Parts: sequence; structure tokens; C-alpha cells
Amino acid sequence: MHTLDDTDKQLLNLLQDDATLPLKTLAERLNISTATAQRRINALTTQKIIARQVAIVDPVKVGHQLTVIVMVKMLHSNTSMQQRFERLMAAQNSVTSCYEISGDYDFILLVNSKNMQDYHAFTRQWLTSENNVAQFNSQFAMNFIKSGTKITLD
Repeated sequence: MHTLDDTDKQLLNLLQDDATLPLKTLAERLNISTATAQRRINALTTQKIIARQVAIVDPVKVGHQLTVIVMVKMLHSNTSMQQRFERLMAAQNSVTSCYEISGDYDFILLVNSKNMQDYHAFTRQWLTSENNVAQFNSQFAMNFIKSGTKITLD
């Protein structure tokens, strides 16, 4: 595992806030050369510390009014059935996050849908016994207080 120094951490914090910052700006803020900034970004990307660079879209502004936290309990707990479910969820555009968890449920999904009808269609198609789902519990987001992906590095 790559040990991050203070410059790497500061660079990652800046990129997590705004991955579109020019190399020159990053270098100036970190007191390093642009070549050093580029080398460090390349190394962090090669080592998969920077997993990907994306644009974060406001779901409401693009017509996805419904955000649902879904807790899923599997019918059978065998590895092949769980891996099949994981592949199915990874392929669903409306599933923005899928976590295998401990406790009473096996998975938590974060689902963004245009409306209740779309979400209902999703549950009818994907959260069924044919897909190894014993039961699921839907919690509907009423308001966004904080939604993000940043992992602040000290």
C-alpha cells in the first residue's frame, strides 16, 4: 500500500473539492512544480488511490425527484447468489450505491428514481425472489442535509 505524504493528502483534498482545477493552480496551492503535481496525480491514479474523476449531478435538477435508501435481506446467503445480486445491482442505472452490510439486512442500496412509479417498477423487476431477495425495506429521503463523496485527509 502506498504511504501518502502531506503533499499527496493536500493534493487529494483539493482534487476531491474540484477535480477540474488546472495543474498550475494545484501546483501553486501546494508549493510544488506543475511537473511534480502531474507526476503525483499519475502515481495516485496508477495505484488506484484516485479511483476515477467524475461530475456529481444534482438528482433533483435532472428530474430524479425520489431518493430511496433500500435495505435488502437475501433469501439464501450463499456466495454465488450474493455475487449474482451484486452484479445485477451494479448494472442498474438507478442504483447509485450498493453496500454489503452486517446486521439484520445483507445490503443497503441508494436508489435514485424519477418518481414513485419508476421506483415501483424497479422493485417489481429487481427486488424479487427470482433475484434472491427475501424482503426489502424502503426509506424515502425527505431532504438532503449532506451528500458527498469527499474523504478528508489530514
